[in-house]
Amino acid sequence: MKLTIKIATIFILLSSCSKSDNILENRNFNKGNWLLVNVNYANKTLELIDDKSILEKNKNGIYVLPTGDCGGTTCDGFIKLYQDGKLVGQLEYLTRTLLYESKSIKESYKNGTESYLEPENSEDFKTNWDSLVKANNYPTIKHIQPDDKDIILTYKKSE
Repeated sequence: MKLTIKIATIFILLSSCSKSDNILENRNFNKGNWLLVNVNYANKTLELIDDKSILEKNKNGIYVLPTGDCGGTTCDGFIKLYQDGKLVGQLEYLTRTLLYESKSIKESYKNGTESYLEPENSEDFKTNWDSLVKANNYPTIKHIQPDDKDIILTYKKSE
């Protein structure tokens, strides 16, 4: 019985030390427009990377360390990965110190802002989307409840 508990404990420890929270792994950055967003509510920062070559070269460049998962408590931040305006990956982290970021990733961040629009209908949605893209914004689709509708959540590099 004691041996079984020890083996189970070792297995849990070993399996929790993987980089399963690697948001950039197994992505094809050659297709589409990509945006990595790091929003940290504790530090009140929002950082963006839209350079596909940086993301491609850093497939192991950002991930939550095994002790950085939030568990049952409030997270300080989120890493979001968008492709062509759609959220394709999201990680939450307890504190920035428990987030691994390569030197290249850290140096590539640009400060950004976040805003949203609530289009009236599908035509208004498309018109707003196109205008935002032309103005060097990165629009994303966010579905909200209880309204059960899509809004445009927009990211823009600070000037």
